[in-house]
Amino acid sequence: MKNIIIITISLIIGFGAGYFIFVSGSNNAAKAVSDNTQLYTCGMHPEIISEEPGYCPLCGMKLTPKKDGAGGNGSSITIDPVTTHNIGLTTETAQSRIITKTIRAFGKIEYAEPMVKTVNLKTSGWAEKLYIDYTGARVSKGQALLELYSPELVAAQREYLSALKNSANLKTVGTGGNFDPGELVEASLARLKNWDISEDQLKALETNGEITRNMVIRSPVNGIVIEKKINSGDHIMEGKSIYRIADVSEVWAVGYVYEQDFPFLEEGQMAEVRVPNLPGELYKGEITYISPFLNNKGQIEIRVNIPNRGLKLKPDMYAEINVNSTERSNQLSIPLKAVINSGTRRLVYVEAGEGAYQARAVKTGAVGDDDYVEILDGLTRGERVVTSGQFLLDSESRLSESLENNSRVYDPSDEHAGEDLTGIYTCPMPEHYHILQYGEGKCEECGMDLIPVEHTNNKGFYHCPMAVCETISDEEGRCPDCGMFLVKYEGGGDDK
Repeated sequence: MKNIIIITISLIIGFGAGYFIFVSGSNNAAKAVSDNTQLYTCGMHPEIISEEPGYCPLCGMKLTPKKDGAGGNGSSITIDPVTTHNIGLTTETAQSRIITKTIRAFGKIEYAEPMVKTVNLKTSGWAEKLYIDYTGARVSKGQALLELYSPELVAAQREYLSALKNSANLKTVGTGGNFDPGELVEASLARLKNWDISEDQLKALETNGEITRNMVIRSPVNGIVIEKKINSGDHIMEGKSIYRIADVSEVWAVGYVYEQDFPFLEEGQMAEVRVPNLPGELYKGEITYISPFLNNKGQIEIRVNIPNRGLKLKPDMYAEINVNSTERSNQLSIPLKAVINSGTRRLVYVEAGEGAYQARAVKTGAVGDDDYVEILDGLTRGERVVTSGQFLLDSESRLSESLENNSRVYDPSDEHAGEDLTGIYTCPMPEHYHILQYGEGKCEECGMDLIPVEHTNNKGFYHCPMAVCETISDEEGRCPDCGMFLVKYEGGGDDK
């Protein structure tokens, strides 16, 4: 009896321990399943992460299982060390650098516009004698340009001399009133000055008291005559431009840069200018103007003021302009070759440990002379990016995602469950069949909901066999993303 009791107690203890171990093991297994929940992502928008299957809210593509099963920034791919060595895969650390840029612009030497003066007449007359009778002549400030005969000038001189004489007589006799004879003299003198009669001519007129038939028109500046519009004997109307004189002691170097270099430019920067026809000569000047708009070639005009020592620089000479610019220092940057530019986004592959590499969308900034590109978003300092072999990683990742995207799992709630769809949608109106896109949406011309192209008679366009590229074209060729040949879509059926 005693043995039976002992055996019974042992069985109870054994069953109790077994139950405890079973329950505890079940809870741990459940926790392990919870920690390794399968996540889903979009092949074109890896930032979209979901715990349940479905469709991407941005492009409408079917979400695919994430390869790494974790909530990372993008999909990842794992390769063994032997393959890493064979493909020559290398990495480099993202770190802070000073982004420097040398901007090279090509243009011409031009006259500095503020130093170009126009000589015109404020009274009509005849050019009786030209002292400067050809374009290109060098003149000094105050040098005689021509002699002008003008009846108005003769009358004005006579009026001035008469005012001087009357003023002297009235001062001797006395006016006996408030009349000031000097006012008439001043008025006559001001009239002559307004016609640009020089001070020495007026002084000679007052001293000698002789009316000069011809008045001399003089140069207002030092420079070169770049335009002459009169000949000896011409009748010149009031206001007509007769000479243009340029002071070439300072000139402009006018160049054109592309808009991607615009962030590196600012007024006040120093620039170096070289002229191919003056070897060994280096000119330095300041950028005084940056155009606020682009020309029809997508370029921005800049102007550099240059002292023209020895007057060697001639307008219309070709010029090379170099601007050494330093972008903001301590900017996170990586080699430009690490960035895969698909046209719509920029990707890098980041080392994730144990042979894993994660695709990461980044936002790039300025590119320096050393081919390092500024990273504005998407990376943190210290992460290692793939700099060689990244295109092989990318093609493998795209192939895997394409296969997963084309392996549709039956879902009873899916309207198109069981169908072999390309994911391309079009407008149900035949006249709008040119509206094609991946994923659902509305026709931009009529506003109707787009439907799968398989449900229409739309055919004859080309698309990339890699659905992840989302490339659609009216012409055959290669996909700009993966380089594969585009295939002609010849499906379609009755409109539904």
